[in-house]
Amino acid sequence: MNILEFNPQWKTGIAFCFVDNTRHYLPHIKELIKNQADGCLVNIYNKGYTVFQWIDEDALLRHAASKGYKHAVVLSTGTEFLNGHAFFNALEELVKQKFFVAGHVLDRKDAYYELHHQCYIVNLEVYNMLNQPEVGKQQLGSQHRQDVPWRSVDNWHDDYTPKTIIGGDQVKEYNHKCHGWNILKQAFDKDLPVLVFDESIRNNKKHFYPESPEDFNKQLGWAYYRLNYCQSTFVHTSNTETIDVPTNIYKQVVTPASGTWFTNYVDAGSIVVFYDYNEKALEYWKQQVPVIEGVTYKFVLCDLLGIDNLVEHLENIDSTLVHLSNIFNYEATVFFYSTEYRDYKEKELLKNLKEKIPSATIFFNLRAKPFDTIPSWHLS
Repeated sequence: MNILEFNPQWKTGIAFCFVDNTRHYLPHIKELIKNQADGCLVNIYNKGYTVFQWIDEDALLRHAASKGYKHAVVLSTGTEFLNGHAFFNALEELVKQKFFVAGHVLDRKDAYYELHHQCYIVNLEVYNMLNQPEVGKQQLGSQHRQDVPWRSVDNWHDDYTPKTIIGGDQVKEYNHKCHGWNILKQAFDKDLPVLVFDESIRNNKKHFYPESPEDFNKQLGWAYYRLNYCQSTFVHTSNTETIDVPTNIYKQVVTPASGTWFTNYVDAGSIVVFYDYNEKALEYWKQQVPVIEGVTYKFVLCDLLGIDNLVEHLENIDSTLVHLSNIFNYEATVFFYSTEYRDYKEKELLKNLKEKIPSATIFFNLRAKPFDTIPSWHLS
C-alpha cells in the first residue's frame, strides 16, 4: 500500500480522502477523468486541506484517523467542487454539527440503503469509537434481513433521495447490499446521526459518473457547455480570488479581464494590459475600466493554452507585475487538457516572460502542478 499525501500544512481537522477508481473506467473516460481529478486535487490542496490519495477508501479512512484528523471527506475520481470556496464554506459549517456520517443517502428499495461513493463525510472520532468499521462494498444478490430506517416523505429529487433519515425498528428482507451499507448499518443500529447533504453541499459539487458510460456521456455534455460558456459568454465583473501580492506601484500590470484589483498597484504613467481568451470579457472591460489619470489600457485577445503568445504584446519594462490567476488550472478547461500539457504551457510562458522581462513579478492563484508527487491514477 502506498497512500500518497499532499499536505500544504495550512488547515487542520479535516482531511480529504481521494479514492482512485480509474481502473474501473473505459480508456477514453479514464483519460478525461484523470484531467478532472488532477484539477480537483489541486483545488483542494490550494484551499489548505491535506489530501490522502489511494485506491481503497477503508485504508484511507484508517490512515486519516491515525493522523489525528477529526473528519474525513471521502470523494472518488469523477467528483469536483464548484463555485470557488462555496463547498468548503458549507463543509466547515457542516462539521460543527453532531453526526457520524453525512452524504447522499439513497433509498434503493429492494436493496439496502446506499451511501453514494461520489462524496461523503465521516466523523473520525466516532469512527474510532466504533473500532473503525468498514464502509461496506456493493454486494449484488446478497439477501439479508435488516432494520428498515425511517426516512422522510420528501425527496431532493425522484423518489429515492430522502431529505432526512434515522434508524428504525422494523425488519425487512433486502436482496442486495449497496455501497456504504455497513457504515450506515452501524450508524442506524446505534442511533448515531446520519445527515443527508443539503443544497449548500449539493449545489456546489458535481459528479461525472465515470463508472457508467451512458451516464458519463450525459454529464460530458455539461462539461462541453461549461467550456464554451466560459470562453464565449461568461464575464467576471469582479474579482473572485485573493490577490496575495504586497502593495507596490508598477509601470506595467498584466491581468486577465476580471475585476479592478490592480488599482492599488498603478499610478500616472502605468500601463494595464488586460488579456483574455473571452472576447466578450475584453469588450466588457473596455467599457468598465476605472478612469485613473495617466493610466493607459491595452486589451489583448489571447488563449494561453493555445498558440497565442502573450509576451509579444508586453513592453520590456522592469517594473512589471503579471497575474496568471488560475488559467493553467481553470475548472472550465482542466477537463480537456492534461496536467502534462498545462504544465508545459505554463513553463513555456514563464520562460518567455523571463527572457523578455527578467525582473517581472509573477503570481498565480492556482498552478498547473504545485507538487511533484504523481497521483495513483497516473500509474494505472
